[in-house]
This record gives sequence, structure tokens and C-alpha cells, in this order.
Amino acid sequence: MTNKKNYSSLSIAIALAMGGIIPQANAVDMGPVQIDGFIRQQMSMNLEDTVGPAGRMDGEGELSMNRTTLQLEWSADLPKDIVFKGVARKSWEQRTSFLKDLEDLGGFGNENAREYYEDSEIREAYLEIPVGDRVLLTLGKQQVAWGETDFFQALDMVHGFDYTWRSFLEPANEDLRKTSIMANAMIDFPEADGQLQVLYRPGWDSDGQIGNSYDIEGGRWSSSPYKGVYFPGATPYAYDHDDGDQDDATYGMRWNGQWGDYGYSFAYLRTHNPDPVMNANPGFANVTGDSYSNNYATQGFSFGEVIFPMIDVLGFTLNGYSEAGDFVWSTEFAYIKDAPFNVGDATGQFIPGDCTTVLDGFCGIQESDVLRTMFRIDKNLAFTQDLLGTEKPAFFSTQLFNTWLLDHEDGMKLLVGQPENRKEHSTLLTFILATSYMNGRMTPELVTGFDLTYGGGFVVPSVTYTHGDHWRFKVEADLFFDDGAQTGFGDMSAPDASLFSWFKGNDQLAATITYQF
Repeated sequence: MTNKKNYSSLSIAIALAMGGIIPQANAVDMGPVQIDGFIRQQMSMNLEDTVGPAGRMDGEGELSMNRTTLQLEWSADLPKDIVFKGVARKSWEQRTSFLKDLEDLGGFGNENAREYYEDSEIREAYLEIPVGDRVLLTLGKQQVAWGETDFFQALDMVHGFDYTWRSFLEPANEDLRKTSIMANAMIDFPEADGQLQVLYRPGWDSDGQIGNSYDIEGGRWSSSPYKGVYFPGATPYAYDHDDGDQDDATYGMRWNGQWGDYGYSFAYLRTHNPDPVMNANPGFANVTGDSYSNNYATQGFSFGEVIFPMIDVLGFTLNGYSEAGDFVWSTEFAYIKDAPFNVGDATGQFIPGDCTTVLDGFCGIQESDVLRTMFRIDKNLAFTQDLLGTEKPAFFSTQLFNTWLLDHEDGMKLLVGQPENRKEHSTLLTFILATSYMNGRMTPELVTGFDLTYGGGFVVPSVTYTHGDHWRFKVEADLFFDDGAQTGFGDMSAPDASLFSWFKGNDQLAATITYQF
């Protein structure tokens, strides 16, 4: 029976690729086993020329992504009320002419673009085991989401995220989140209106399953002006580094409760720093006073190594409803002890000790305690029914993020290899406006974000159309703007070129077609 279902899923994939007609299909029930999933086609087209190391390069009007994803999800009821659940995913990529151009520049290393972007994995496979009336124990490969935010990370640091193929624009965090083998215990305390969650990850995951993965391989989401530049050749990942070994156990606990009309949580997490930092080779940069050991003897010659040091995180969330404003609000705090940051300018400023380097951020790693905060308001806007003709009040959400470096030092970098220095406080503001028409089948949405500290932002208008129980179509424009700090197209030597300047040349039109079964 299982082989028959796999064949049916493959037939769906082939029919979609050929533009065939697919008969209606639903989740399959085979006694205690249920199988469902989706097949998805994602495409994106460049709306402008992009930026390579030599400046402007062709790209406008070219496909930057043509990606097919098949995902199967299953659950099985076992004796003693035990449930087995799993998720398997396979993605295929086309080597578009644009990706071939990035290969010719040197992107993707020894792989071609198709090999780099394609993946095949068992994303989740776990047992849910009830223990008495109070405890639910989940064992196996899984993902856990913490916090109150949909955008940038605050407390949601149990897992890393894979941003190599889609950056931060993918709305479904569960598709980008890296899953982990762990034990997850949920313990109910009804007399205290709360629940205690205890996590333990033994470190059995494969390479690359820790921290956030950004495109440093020269692909379609590498930052301007590094399209086609393969950094791991000179700065390899060191997943077994003494200060951040992927085989080391990570763990945490979270109390989630209700206090009157307010929901709240407290959390502690021992994990890998979400963002990678560059541990420079002392022989290259004459680094002094670096608190991190170096592993170059096992890696041969390199300018440095990319590492994910261990950190400790304390978190708090609170949410409630305001009758006066008729909105739901939530807030989130994440205190990070000894977060690592790269330091040093290629211009010779803000360099600790007697470091000598021509690359920004290669003068070592300095630590700072960090406080990340988020405040969010969700509200239904009734006036859109008269103003925009929506069938129901539009959904509006705004989130304000702030990152405070409590031990800020001059020369701390936003991103290694870029000239922009971190400021003590940095603030991002985002908005979501979601509307509904045609009994919920047509849902236009506008997502915007503004960097209030360094300038720039993004605008993502989209329209999603749902047909029947299975088909979903989405078209969106991904548009970025900076604060004009660049003096030329892709001039990343500008000292004020910051986060959204790195997306210069990445404006695109994207389409997603999903068939759920």
C-alpha cells in the first residue's frame, strides 16, 4: 500500500511538470495510517540587473529560480495511544541561464547550481508518547518554535534556518527551519494554569544542521556585490570547532502559562549562536586577544573559519487584549549572554591590537551581551470593507524589533566582509495588511519593512488565489530599497551601505503554485 501511494505522488509531480490534468486527490487513510502532503512549483524572475564583484552584471528578465518540491506527511496510530509522525521532502532545481552565469563567475564551488540547491531529506520522524495524564514525550527528529514573532529571530533560536535558497521572504517558517533530533517533554500543571517544556538535543544531527545558513556560496541570494563569489573555499565552515561543536548537546526549558487575561512564558536555552561569525586565521590578520581557539591545522591554508559559538539565552514573552484599542498585543524579550561579533575595518579604523588586514571584520571576535525586544499589535480594520470593498475586516499587524548591544564596541560588524559598523541600538519596523475577497478565495496582502537605524527596507505586495480544496496560486513582487548610501550600482565600499543595501539588484517577481493532497 505504501509503494502505491509513493507512485501516486510521483505521478502528481510528473503531471504538474508536463502541464497535465490531475484528478482530485485527498489524504489517504489506510487504517491507522494517514498520508497527505503537497507538490509545489516556485519560480522567480529578476526585475533588474544584479551585482557581481566586477559591478553590474546581466540578469534583468531572467529566471533566478525554478524549483519543484514534493513533500509527504504521514501519521500512524500505534498501541498505548502512541503516535508516529513524519515529514519527507524532495526538491528539484533547474539550472537556469542566470544560475549558469553565477557558476561561470565561480559560484557554488565544485558543485553546479542544481546540485547546490536540490535537497532530499527526512525532515521529521518522531514518536509522541503520552506518559500518564500530564506528560507528552516527543522523541525523534522534529522542530520546535518559540516566541511571538513571524519575522526576524528574537527568542525563536531552538533551531537554525536555511536562507540559502529563499532568504527571509518565505512566509512558512517551518519550511526554512532546520529540524533536529531531540527529546521534547511537555508537562501540564493545570493547578498553576501552565505547562513546562523541557528540550534536550544530544548532538546527533548531521553537518550543517546548526545555526543559520546564508548564501555565501555566490548564489542567487548572496549579498551585493558577491554574486558568483564562493567564500567557503577560503573560509570553510568549522562545525566541529571547540567553542561551537555541532556534536555538543544543547538544551532548554520553557514555562508557558496564563495569568488572568495575560499569556506569558519564561525560557532558558543553551544553543549555538544563530548567525555565523568569522574566526580569522592569526597568520593572515595578525589577530591578537581573540577569545576563540583556531583549528587551522586540520583545514590547511585558509583566511579563517566560519563558526557558531555556544550562547546562553534567557527569554520572556507576554500577550493580551486591549479593549480600549480593540487589538491583540504581544511582546518578546531575549537576553543573550556573550554573543559573538566580528570586528575591525579594512580602512585601519577600530582595529584591536596590531591586527593587519584588508578585509572588514577579520580582526577577531568580540563578545557583547545582547537584548533583543519585539512589540507587536494585531488588529482587524473594519473600515476596509467600505474603503477597499473587502468582504470582512482586513487583518493588520505591525512589529517593532530592537537589538541592543549592551557591551557595544566601535568596529563591530553587521556582516563580515562588509564595511558597515554595528550601532548600539538597531531597530526594524514591519507591517502586514491582509485582505479577503470572493469568500476567502482571493487574498491580497502587503508586507513592508523599514530599517529605522541604517536605512532602507522592503515591500512585498502579493495576491493568493485558492481554487477548490487542493490548488493554491500566489504571485508576489519582492522589492528592496536602500537609503541612497551607495554612490554607484553595487558600491559596497560606502560606509553607510547596510542590511538592505546588500539586496541591491535582487528585486524580483515570484510565483508559487501548490497542489495539496
